[in-house]
Amino acid sequence: MYDDLATPPAGIQEWPASTSVIAASNQGALVEALRQRGALSKMQLSELTGLSAATVNRVLKGLIEHGFVAQAGTEESTGGRPAVLFDVVPTALVSGAVQVRREGITGALVGFNGEIIERFEQEFDAPGPDGGPRALHRMIARLAERCTALDIPLHVVGVSVGGIASPNGTVTGLNPRYWPEATLTELVGEHEVRVVVENDANALALGELYRGVGRFSRQFVALVLDRGLGSGIVANGELVRGARFAAGEVGYLLIDSDSLTTPPQGRGELESKIDPVAVTGAAHDVGIDAAHPLTAAEIVARESAGDQRAAPVASMVLDMLARGVAALVSILDPDVVVLGEGLDERADLVIPGLRKRLEGRIQFVPEIRTASLGADAVLLGVAETALRAVPGPVRISRSV
Repeated sequence: MYDDLATPPAGIQEWPASTSVIAASNQGALVEALRQRGALSKMQLSELTGLSAATVNRVLKGLIEHGFVAQAGTEESTGGRPAVLFDVVPTALVSGAVQVRREGITGALVGFNGEIIERFEQEFDAPGPDGGPRALHRMIARLAERCTALDIPLHVVGVSVGGIASPNGTVTGLNPRYWPEATLTELVGEHEVRVVVENDANALALGELYRGVGRFSRQFVALVLDRGLGSGIVANGELVRGARFAAGEVGYLLIDSDSLTTPPQGRGELESKIDPVAVTGAAHDVGIDAAHPLTAAEIVARESAGDQRAAPVASMVLDMLARGVAALVSILDPDVVVLGEGLDERADLVIPGLRKRLEGRIQFVPEIRTASLGADAVLLGVAETALRAVPGPVRISRSV
């Protein structure tokens, strides 16, 4: 899953185990190594974690006895006796993941190895202030029921939202067609399983920190474009949330000459120009009728495919995105900018377009790449975030 991380960006080296923040326990260190790298031998585990061979033997035995780790075949023989490989048991700790999107909800059961066991899609009911919460409650119940049917325990469910989950318990920025202004408790409701709520861009950033770019960078920014444009910021290996949990709301950048005199619209100015509704409207104005809302990446792809009507819209979208990236990079100086949902569909076009606009105009243009966890990056990120938020028999921390 993580082959694209085999070679970090130029000038950046993978953090060795001795300088990583690993779990406090030896158990956690071994589990983290296996979850990051997949099946490993005892010698490889010793090299990665810095633990002695005797300690690896002892701890591994306990993990096997408690069902967290199992043998996973052998290495290819090079002439001698092939080494036995070990890996985590996917069903040892299962988390649920729910991603709240513009017009519906995606849910998944995610195994201890970070792979999706099953996924579910669900559209919202007819527009109304309780349509979103009803759909969310049904999805959480559906995940729990499926785990019961599979006879595996569900330990926690992570929910990602395209808004701010504030420390006072309120959630802002959700689509008002389906969601009321409410507290987290009111939105989530009562369930037998614990539910953890996180902003979608933060979920993406945390997923990258634990299982992606975080393997070689402690300074990066992750971007998501759904209903709004948001960024998750990682500095010194920690997520930056801000005083009101609103750090990274780059969609609220003021970008026009009349930004300070135009009446507030209740949305971020930058994101209101490049979300699917705005892109679809701009495309319609130049004679492009789409059967579904167009994303920023899709309009760029249309221009590349030869539709010259899309050229001014695509140029505007890339201009606006570049302004947001420029602001984040100039202030934070990250190693990497990660493009997640809404921006990663045609990264082969979006990334060069951004670089062309940024090079020579800001001091340093960092590596720009797509999410290491692929199209399900937010979903897997919130599952990983939820898993680490709940104390368990094996404490896991940041990657080794």
